[in-house]
Amino acid sequence: MVSGVGVTLLRLTRALEERGHQIRVYSATYPLPKGQRDRAEVHRSPSIPLFLYPDVQWAFPRLRDVVDDVVRFRPDVVHVATEFTVGVAGLKAARQLRLPLIASSHTDYEKYAARYNVEWALRVGWHYLRWFYGHAHRVLCPSRIYEQHLQSRGVAHTGVWSRGVDPAWFHPRFRSEAYRRALGVGPDDLLVTYIGRIAREKNLAQLLEAWEALAQHRGSAKLALVGRGPLEEEIRRREIPGVHVCGLMHDRELSEAYASADIFAFPSATETFGNSLLEAMGSGLPSLAAAAGGVLEFARHGENSWLVAPNSAAAVAEGLHRLMEDAALRRRLSDGALRTARDRGWDEVYDQLLDDYRDAIESRRLVQAA
Repeated sequence: MVSGVGVTLLRLTRALEERGHQIRVYSATYPLPKGQRDRAEVHRSPSIPLFLYPDVQWAFPRLRDVVDDVVRFRPDVVHVATEFTVGVAGLKAARQLRLPLIASSHTDYEKYAARYNVEWALRVGWHYLRWFYGHAHRVLCPSRIYEQHLQSRGVAHTGVWSRGVDPAWFHPRFRSEAYRRALGVGPDDLLVTYIGRIAREKNLAQLLEAWEALAQHRGSAKLALVGRGPLEEEIRRREIPGVHVCGLMHDRELSEAYASADIFAFPSATETFGNSLLEAMGSGLPSLAAAAGGVLEFARHGENSWLVAPNSAAAVAEGLHRLMEDAALRRRLSDGALRTARDRGWDEVYDQLLDDYRDAIESRRLVQAA
C-alpha cells in the first residue's frame, strides 16, 4: 500500500541503514507485483482487507512468531508505527522482552472518523489510544500542531518526528515538456496537479467540484491526479473534461509529475503533516492548500502557499481561479516554497529521531538498573 505513512517508513529504513543501523520491519501482508521478491528486512503477518478501507490489510500477528523473530534480531529499541494489531504485537513483544518502546502517531482519527461516518467510535477509541500510547517512552508526532492535539486528548509524553524534503528527488530541474505533452498540455497551458492518496479523506470531491465550477474560466488548463486509492476508478469513469487520473508513480517519474506542474492543489484537511505539500514546495510549485491540520506547521498564506478555508469547494474554486489568473502571485509563492524546502532537510529529522531512540534506551537501562 502506498501512503504517506508507508513512504515515510520506507525512507526511515533506508536512512538508518545508510547510517549503519540494522532494521527489522513487522508488517501486514500486501500483494507484491508478479516476479518481485519481498524486501529482506520485512517480517509479514497473515492479513485480510479492512472492511472500512479495503486498500488497507488488517493483520493477525502470531505473537509467538513475532517474539521469536525479535529475539533472533536482538534490537536495542522497538518503534511501533501503528496503533492496531501489528503495533500491539510490537508492544507486547517489547514488554515481554523488556525492550524500550517508542510510538509514533501518524493519523488524525477524529477527522477520518468524520469522513467515514464512524464518529460513534471516538469515545472508545480515545480510551484505547491513551492505553496504547501509555506503554511508550515517548509518542512522536509529525508536527507540533498534531502534538498539541494529542496532548489535549490526554497523551502527555509526546515529541516531534517531523518530515523533510530531499532536493535530489524534488526540484524544479525535473520539469519535463514530454510529460506535459503526454497530458495534452502545451507550453502556454496551465497544469494543475494533485499528488497523494485518491481517497475520500483527501477532499478530492471538493477539488473536482471546484474544477467543474471553473469550466468557463480555466481555458485549456488540465488537472492531473497522481496516486492510487479507492476513488481512482470512480473518477476515471466520470470522464470529467480536462481531468487526467495518472495512477501511481515512483522515483524519476514522480519527480517529473511534481516539477512539470504549474500549480499544486492540496485540499485535504486531515493531514498530520502534509508530505506531498512539502515535496511540491521542493519542486518549486505555487500551491493551494486547505488551512487545516499539520500543513500549517510550514505553509504560510501569501508567502509559500495560498491557503483557503477547509472543506469548501467554493473556497478551492476561488483560490484556484486566483492562482490561474495571477502569474506574479505564482512566481512569488514559488520563490517562497523553495526557501521553505531548503530549510527542511532530512538529516536534522533523523538526528532527532536517533536521539529519541537513545533516550528511550537509556531510560530503560536506568529502570532495569534500579
